[in-house]
Amino acid sequence: MQMNTSLQNPIEQLQQWTHWQPLLNCWKGTLIPAAPGLYRIRRVGFTGLDYIGQTGTALKKRLGMLKGIFDLEMPYRAPHTAAPALWALRHRLNCDFEVSVLPFYGSKQERKGLEALAIALHRQEFQESPTVNFGRIAVGYKISSSNDNQLMIAGKRFKGGLSLENSQNHLLGIPPVGKLNSDPTAPRWCNHAWSNWMLITTNFPISEYAQGLYRIRQSGATTLTYIGQGYLYSRLLNHLLKVTRLRNEQDRVFAEAQPLECSWVQSEDWHRHQREELENDLIAAHLLFQGSVPPAQFIG
Repeated sequence: MQMNTSLQNPIEQLQQWTHWQPLLNCWKGTLIPAAPGLYRIRRVGFTGLDYIGQTGTALKKRLGMLKGIFDLEMPYRAPHTAAPALWALRHRLNCDFEVSVLPFYGSKQERKGLEALAIALHRQEFQESPTVNFGRIAVGYKISSSNDNQLMIAGKRFKGGLSLENSQNHLLGIPPVGKLNSDPTAPRWCNHAWSNWMLITTNFPISEYAQGLYRIRQSGATTLTYIGQGYLYSRLLNHLLKVTRLRNEQDRVFAEAQPLECSWVQSEDWHRHQREELENDLIAAHLLFQGSVPPAQFIG
């Protein structure tokens, strides 16, 4: 069962962005369509981007979830996870934002693959991610909590704002390690030094504390099944367990790809958001090379 679908000419797809327009109240007009797709946000006069996102619902509705960035207090991380960080930029710099959208009616995998590619291309051009992607926020600000009844009952819901506390959200991102090219199964894919391919078993010979990037394929295959990051031992064993659970589509994709083997890049120096940036680059590179994301990607 191959869940991924081919995305023809993804670079050309990303050349279909609309013209820039003011973000404030854009959700009230007729210029933002009620269609799924991608959106990008930047400060007026800024040469790079501050955020790239995607939605499977209406772009107009999703952008309306950002109206809290124009309030006096920092908004919660829900309904939009980037709202607190964009609020912090506006609070610090007294800036205005503008938005451009790309309506897209493809599958969830295709849409998220295009988002990964848009972020990766920005990283290639500017050697950094859009300012507040991957959970980052400006130094001097504490990010708000999410907003749900469970947090409220537990007394853990809060709004952030100015703060002298240091946080993981303040740490810099990591530039791309290499270009978005080459065979995704190759030993130097995207300029990483990948380990040899090895079957995933319950006796996997790697420390439970090892962290990094990994790729999974059917044994001997020339294409990948999944790309991931995190604690390598637990993540890989979790994927192996999915072969027998068969609770969802991702489990079935892994089951049909067995026997599973993996290859990894280990580094204890990367913070989580930096691993997520590098993982994003790999997904984008796979899309460019294969015309699709790995079949188990974005369906878990």
